[in-house]
Amino acid sequence: MSSCRALRILGQSLSLLAILSPLSVAAASKDEFKTMCAAFGDSSAAQFAGASSDTGKYLYGSNQWGWDDSGAQCMTVGLDDSDDAASFNVTWSWTERDVWVHSYPNVGLESVQLPSRLDNVKSFNVSAAWDMYPSAQPDAVNKTEALMAIGTKADIALDMFIDSNNVTAMNASAAAFEVMVWSAVWGGVAPIGYQTFNRADAPKYTLAGIEYALYSGFNQQGQKQAVFSWVPAENQNGIDANLWELVTYLVNAGNLTADMYLGLIQFGTETVHATQNVTFEMQKAQMDLAVVSQKPTTTKGSPPATAGASKGAAFHVAPTGFALPAAAMGIAAAVLL
Repeated sequence: MSSCRALRILGQSLSLLAILSPLSVAAASKDEFKTMCAAFGDSSAAQFAGASSDTGKYLYGSNQWGWDDSGAQCMTVGLDDSDDAASFNVTWSWTERDVWVHSYPNVGLESVQLPSRLDNVKSFNVSAAWDMYPSAQPDAVNKTEALMAIGTKADIALDMFIDSNNVTAMNASAAAFEVMVWSAVWGGVAPIGYQTFNRADAPKYTLAGIEYALYSGFNQQGQKQAVFSWVPAENQNGIDANLWELVTYLVNAGNLTADMYLGLIQFGTETVHATQNVTFEMQKAQMDLAVVSQKPTTTKGSPPATAGASKGAAFHVAPTGFALPAAAMGIAAAVLL
C-alpha cells in the first residue's frame, strides 16, 4: 500500500487537505506543508516519517510505532515556522487492540542547547492550543461525547527524557527517566502508577492556575525507565506555562538530581483506539528553552558522552504491571482502566 496517497480507513476517504484549516493549506504553497500517510505493511520510512520545520527548530514525527492492520494514520505538518510556532493535524483510526498505544504523532524541540544539565535550565515555556474530534463531526456541540460514541482512547502529552549521561538523554529508548506532562485524556487512558494511589493521595502542584497530580512508576517493557506523570484534574484545550517548575519539583524532592541532563523533548498525542476516524489538531505550539550558560549556536549534535554521574535518590515507587509497551521511538507507556 502506498504511503503517498490518502488512505481509506473504515470506508471513509481520509483526505487531510480538506480539513487542515489551522494550517491554511488551501492558500499555502506546496513547500509550506508536508503530508505523511502510512498503513501497516508500508516501509519503516513511512511508519516513522518525519519532517523538519523551515528554521530547524521543530521536528515532526508520525511515529506509528505500535501500528497494526486495523487502521492507519495521516499527518500533515506546517513547515513554515516564521512565527516561531509549529502546527500539525493528524487523522487516525485503530479498531483493534484497544489497550495498546498505536502511535505518537508529535512535534519535537530541536535546540542546540540540548542536552543540557538540569541546573543549567532556567525555564521551559510551552504554549499551544488543540482540538480533537470525530473526523465526521468537526463541529460537534459536545466533542467529548462524540469521541466517546466512537470508542476513542487517546491522550495529549508532552515528554521530556532525562539521564545522567548527556547522549543517552537524547535517546528515548535508553534514557533512565521520563517526565510526562499530560493535558487531556479520553476513554480511560491513565498514567503509570495510577493504580498505586488515588488522586486524593497523589502529590499536587498548581501551575498556571491548573492543579496537576503526580503519578510515578516503572515502565515494565522496553527500557523499563522510571516515569513521572503530571496529570490535570480535567481536560485542557490549551497550555501556556513554564513546565520547568514541574521538573524542579522532582529535583527538590530528590527523584532527580541537578547534574542530570535534559535531552529529547516531544509534544503530541498517543493514539490507542477508535472505531471511526479521529482528527487531532495541534495549533501554534511554541517551545522555548532558556539556559544559564549557552552553547555556541554553530554547534550541532550532542557533545561527547559524560562519565557516570549520580542517578539521584532511590526511586521509591511500586512498579505497576499494567504498563503498555514502551515506545521504541520515544512514546511513554500508559495504562488503561
